[in-house]
Amino acid sequence: MLIRRRYKHLKRYRQVANILARHGFGYLLDRLNLTDILPYHQRLKQDSDEHKDAEKTRGERLRQALTELGTTFIKFGQILSTRSDLLPKDIIIELQKLQDRIPPISFERVREQVEGELGAPLEEIFECFHEEPIAGASIGQVHRACLKDGKECVVKVRRPEVEAVVQVDLEILFDLARLAESRSALSRHYHLVEIVEEFAWGLKRELDYSVEGRNAERLWNNFAQDEDIKVPKVYWDYSSTQVLTLEYVEGTKLSNLQELDNKGYDKRIIAEKLSRAVLKQVLLDGFFHADPHPGNIFVQKGNKICFMDFGLMGYLSEERKKQVIKLVLALVRKDSNKIVKAILEMGVVSKTTDIDKLKRDMDMLISLYYTVPLSKINIGEVIGEVLELAFAHRVKIPTEMTLMAKTLIVLEGVLKDLEPTISIIEIAEPFAAKLIAHKYDPRNLTRELSNSFQEYFELVSGMPQKADRLLDKALGDDMSFKLQIQNLNVIFAYLDKIANKLSFSIVLLSFSLVMAGLIIASSIGRGGSDFFWQIPVLEIAFVSSFILFTWLIVSIIRSGRF
Repeated sequence: MLIRRRYKHLKRYRQVANILARHGFGYLLDRLNLTDILPYHQRLKQDSDEHKDAEKTRGERLRQALTELGTTFIKFGQILSTRSDLLPKDIIIELQKLQDRIPPISFERVREQVEGELGAPLEEIFECFHEEPIAGASIGQVHRACLKDGKECVVKVRRPEVEAVVQVDLEILFDLARLAESRSALSRHYHLVEIVEEFAWGLKRELDYSVEGRNAERLWNNFAQDEDIKVPKVYWDYSSTQVLTLEYVEGTKLSNLQELDNKGYDKRIIAEKLSRAVLKQVLLDGFFHADPHPGNIFVQKGNKICFMDFGLMGYLSEERKKQVIKLVLALVRKDSNKIVKAILEMGVVSKTTDIDKLKRDMDMLISLYYTVPLSKINIGEVIGEVLELAFAHRVKIPTEMTLMAKTLIVLEGVLKDLEPTISIIEIAEPFAAKLIAHKYDPRNLTRELSNSFQEYFELVSGMPQKADRLLDKALGDDMSFKLQIQNLNVIFAYLDKIANKLSFSIVLLSFSLVMAGLIIASSIGRGGSDFFWQIPVLEIAFVSSFILFTWLIVSIIRSGRF
């Protein structure tokens, strides 16, 4: 299957191989046995290309290669930039610079896409539609428009060819991940195929604009009662999987600090409101904007915060949210034992994980912060370091946790630009009190006890039926048992030794009897016909027996169980 797909997408494979080789990653092609798909002249240039790029860092070369490879690989690099548990910091820093801005598509193609999706001419749907895009990326671009009822809006239009390109690139990524796992123990440890699977799931959702619309609507509902936070409304009558129409929001981008100063905004108030909004999303709602960089956040009059672009969101289940709360509270209290306990609850522990060593290393990490005031601690960086340490001890951390850590790190970077003296820990303290009160609220305790009782009741009440099915299978000869004995290989090896020694003894005895019989027969037979005894029977028998005897002894010795 892999070889068939490789030659099905041979042209794209060659493009990928060429770009990787040109940016100094030819050794990866050698490791993955992909140099055979490179043209001959490119193979000759591979060494010179690697030497030419030697002055650049590996992170720079990787970023440039992914940028040249296009949409799918750029998005993959952006996801990897959140995985500080997988990649070193120098590569993470470079991958965070990845941008997927490419030349816009023509207005005629935009018109064709919108009219095809919404089922009517552009003039019948919109009062006006600006031809020049106001923003764009590799998946789609954004145009400003106006509905027939006078409401201003923005229309996100997906590029027509992007889905087919992404599908081919995802198949190539899967092939490369499988090849890497088959040839590298380190790749198997990192579960590269699983990483690509998670990325593919997320990218396909990002291609579906209706998913982004539901994300925006859910976030809007979560802040419906908060006058300090603005989320644009979705106009579903003018949206589809490839077209998304949102309320037009005017404001100043958070990245434009000079304009914020010129308009007299209070950057400290903005920082506080933004922090509370993100902490509410992560700790209370379990649904958060996972890309809160300054370009995705606007500021309106009254220091009102407006979130934009809802393609990348983080999800935390109720169970996962409880684990995050435990981790945050343990970090605030600098309790390394509870930090380890929270990590073990949220992660998958390898058989090779040494829990005691993990606890010792965690003690050493947290000891670095014992004398540091809470107001000086960057919670996002600390969580990132904790997750890196957990992964180093082969505790597999779920993706949503690393995404949360990345969100908090980006938030702290934004806060540093807005107001260097502000501390997210100080803002998080009221949330911690609220979380503790919520955890020990009698109503919540009652609800948890009720749920636990219901689960136990269902377990106990279902036991008779399960026992009945078990007996039916046993009586109907439809049941098999798997018996596993410890050290079974050692037992069999010992039995082999005994059997071989016994065989050796029998062979020696048989050989002695045969030789004795031949000698007696030879002595008796001399008085009979000369023809038979002219044949060297004794010698032939002796040689044959000796050969068989030697072969058996060598076989026993080679088996290593003698």
